Amino acid sequence: MYHAKKKGNSYLFFNDTMNRQAVKRLQIENLMRFGLKEDHFEVYYQPKMNIRTGKFTGMEALVRFITPKKGIISPGVFIPIAEETGQIIEIGEVVLNKACRDVKAWLDAGLFNGRVAVNLSAKQFSLPDLTTRIDVILQNHALPSYFLELEITEGTVMDDPQDAIAIMRSLSARGIHLAMDDFGTGYSSLAYLKQFPLNTLKVDKAFIDDMQTERGRNMVDSIVTIAHNLDLHVVAEGVEQADQIAILEELNCETMQGYYYSKPLSRIEFTEFLQKQQNQAALSLVQQA
Repeated sequence: MYHAKKKGNSYLFFNDTMNRQAVKRLQIENLMRFGLKEDHFEVYYQPKMNIRTGKFTGMEALVRFITPKKGIISPGVFIPIAEETGQIIEIGEVVLNKACRDVKAWLDAGLFNGRVAVNLSAKQFSLPDLTTRIDVILQNHALPSYFLELEITEGTVMDDPQDAIAIMRSLSARGIHLAMDDFGTGYSSLAYLKQFPLNTLKVDKAFIDDMQTERGRNMVDSIVTIAHNLDLHVVAEGVEQADQIAILEELNCETMQGYYYSKPLSRIEFTEFLQKQQNQAALSLVQQA
């Protein structure tokens, strides 16, 4: 049935391959249900760095599904199923809760003073009480909205642009920053893009990987130029090589995240990372004095 739907509501004969995939899908669905009950979803953090100064500016919260018996389940495996089943709503709330909790702790410890970016799924974005849910989470952790950035994919907002504009304005009015993720991978309309109350545009990894070609480099240059003309901050994601950083700096991209600088870190690892950043900043001040 799922295969037939993906092919546009056609018909297909059931076969062994489909059976194996259906069984695997059901197993993942049950694992997620159990994982939500037993708190097996963790939040890891990937630092964002200023390209020119090399200084830490913020981070993205990324969900990790760590099971006792099967270990880490890849996001590429469980997230599509979670979106189909609607479990992504509960998973998204777990991530938002834990990210706000952790950021508040780092703020109170004097280790952090930037924003954490949290992904909003399409199903979360379409919830009629989305803003209320976010308000409650921020209040529960006593976290000012300034420290939260929500990442929304291009495909999500283009499903119903007018409705998306109203929701985004409501979030923006609360002081929450908004970023468009995966920009350029869907079908953005520039007419709508200028109406979205965005703060940040994220350049998808696919474009970063293609910068070795002149056409690929020009594509990133065009995206950065559009963003700057709309007074938006630009983040390049999936940066893995030094020559990519050199090109991005030349193109006036402000911020990068990716494995070149750091893999996603657990809460404990990220606390150590923040402490190291603080020590380096203190040492730099002493040397300047």
